[in-house]
Amino acid sequence: MPFDGLIFFPPLESLVRCAHGKQPIKGRGMTLVEQLKDVINEYFSKYPNTSINGLAMRSSVGATTLRRILSLEIKGDPSPHTVLNIASAISKEKRLSKLVQMFDGPMGELIRESFSTYVEVDAPHKFDPDLNEVLRDRLSYFVYKLTANRSGAREDEIFDLFGLPGVERLKKLRKENLVRLEGAQYHAVEKNFSLDLSVAKEHLPELVKFYRPENLDRGLNIFYTLSESLNEEAIKKVKAIQHEAAKKIYEIMNAPESDGTIPYFTVQLADVLGACEKREQGVLQ
Repeated sequence: MPFDGLIFFPPLESLVRCAHGKQPIKGRGMTLVEQLKDVINEYFSKYPNTSINGLAMRSSVGATTLRRILSLEIKGDPSPHTVLNIASAISKEKRLSKLVQMFDGPMGELIRESFSTYVEVDAPHKFDPDLNEVLRDRLSYFVYKLTANRSGAREDEIFDLFGLPGVERLKKLRKENLVRLEGAQYHAVEKNFSLDLSVAKEHLPELVKFYRPENLDRGLNIFYTLSESLNEEAIKKVKAIQHEAAKKIYEIMNAPESDGTIPYFTVQLADVLGACEKREQGVLQ
């Protein structure tokens, strides 16, 4: 099941050993950037033949960003998906349920705060920077999203929605071994994928266009938008409700008795309308 976006949820308290088989860097007294620098330097010590450009290619994090981290010249904290990209590349682990448990200190806290939902619902989702790069293309994203559903998608369904360009993307994805054909149905090779938040945001306007108020009488769609000036405690309560709703929706979608052929989607989204003061570290839990 696709899981678009990297969602901020409350952190897990348990701390475990890191992927290298050593105790994770505690990070006490360290900033996030300082710990990232230590982790990257440890990686280069372990693999002395790896260059910054090599790590940049492996992690899909720009070489300039990596250099700024190593020189402690980066402004502010890197985004959660940048930290996750580095963690995944260094640990050679793509399973989000494993990645959220691999690091301690500020780095581990940010990863757990951002991605702990994959542990809470025992989700098998993987984070693949290469796949995320492919899915930056709008049509490729929607075609792959449909083939990632349990029922897959037929070529004529893709044509009806996206025309010949959509079919061309489908064939390209198959040529790149990202989609396979089973009978008349195309299926994503990796159905349990998670999409980078920055990539998901790029496609959100097009996704929302699939909401059709004129079809309300069919009883399949729903739409609410609420807004008010709140304090941070109230926002935490709202997020907790959305968090619980997302978990329950995930369980329903993942249940065998829910199998069907309707390509249904939901969006869980909340943010500040207008400018918001930037926090020094972490996220609002």
